[in-house]
Amino acid sequence: MRINFFKLFLLISMLIMSSSDLFAQVNWTKYPGNPVLTSGPSGSWNRNLIEGCVLYNADSSRYEMWFAATSGVFPYRIGYAKSTDGISWDMRPDPVLTPTSGTWDQYSIQLPFVIRENGQYKMWYSSSPPDYNQCKIGYATSPDGIEWTKDTLHNPIFGPGTDSWEAGGVMACYVMPVSGGYKIWYTGFTTALANGNLYIGYATSEDGISWQRDTINNPVLEPGVAGGWEGKWVWYPEVLFIDELYYMWYAGSNIGYWDLIEVGLATSPDGVEWTKHPQNPVLSPSPGMWDGARVECSSIKLIGDSLWMWYHGMGSFWQFGLATSPFEPVSVAQETIQPTRFSLEQNFPNPFNPSTKIKYSVPQITQVTINVFDVLGNEIEILVNEEKSAGTYELAWNTASLPSGVYFYQLKAGEFISTKKMILLK
Repeated sequence: MRINFFKLFLLISMLIMSSSDLFAQVNWTKYPGNPVLTSGPSGSWNRNLIEGCVLYNADSSRYEMWFAATSGVFPYRIGYAKSTDGISWDMRPDPVLTPTSGTWDQYSIQLPFVIRENGQYKMWYSSSPPDYNQCKIGYATSPDGIEWTKDTLHNPIFGPGTDSWEAGGVMACYVMPVSGGYKIWYTGFTTALANGNLYIGYATSEDGISWQRDTINNPVLEPGVAGGWEGKWVWYPEVLFIDELYYMWYAGSNIGYWDLIEVGLATSPDGVEWTKHPQNPVLSPSPGMWDGARVECSSIKLIGDSLWMWYHGMGSFWQFGLATSPFEPVSVAQETIQPTRFSLEQNFPNPFNPSTKIKYSVPQITQVTINVFDVLGNEIEILVNEEKSAGTYELAWNTASLPSGVYFYQLKAGEFISTKKMILLK
């Protein structure tokens, strides 16, 4: 009966939404049976349930969730739960990933993000000392999502950066598999977490272990106006790529972790240039309820024509809730969003045969050249050599007459220069 009741609630909530809304997905309806995953008793290892990741396992026809849990503050451990409908969850009694004494992650294992590729589970997680200074990201794998092996050869795989905005540490990431590798959006902070500002950065990787930061555009999302709902912190990105547009839900706060925390939305044509939604925040605490103080988006899935958000909320302690929203694509064309930075995207597909597409952006009228070179530095072809107005452009490159191999394409626009590698496989 619980599932039928939820379906009725979902249908009614969809019917009452205004069809004139430009972004219908800002109208989130919280499930009336929340919380859907409740905490353990006082003093238990899972008293506070926070920072979860949900995926759907088609092989077993079930939803799986990994979450951080603690009896108080430290240590944090990773727990596991499963569900047939995403609403009623069966929590495993013991944690599935714990800190290792005497190592870089001895104090905490938290902020898990999990994907499943070719039957293998891959987890990126965060760890730090109790003051959160110099937080880093680690990597682990599992054949079943329960028995995990940490990558001790490479861990931590991602640490603080050299720029001030992420010199204090990195954490809370979202990893997206793409052709030829992975994209990651992650949280960086300036100093020890309690005192610094939080930003969202972007990096890419061929193997999910060695990452290359976007040194031109980072951070790709910054706090808003001082005193506003996100005036100090933006963090915990959750990203979907739908119909050639990126959607990011993120947490925001004006003071920090001890203040009101809400959820915002931003969109991007390339995952780098983000436009925040004018109606932010899109999800807020419900005063006097179990999530009355803070809400943070844990995981979002597009199921049919609806978005499902599993979020962790706090009143006196953290638990997990569910909210839904009818999904309607952004009606403003990507091309009308004027970029604010120069950028050159990775070609797609990559590897490719015989043609591939290259997208780039310029924020102002600029003379633009795009050249292709072989591995010896010989110029193969000039793809663009003209003045371009501000905008985002895409071109197709056909390589029918060229042999297989590694090639490089380079964008020059004023003082901006960016070069990327692509692979032709015939």
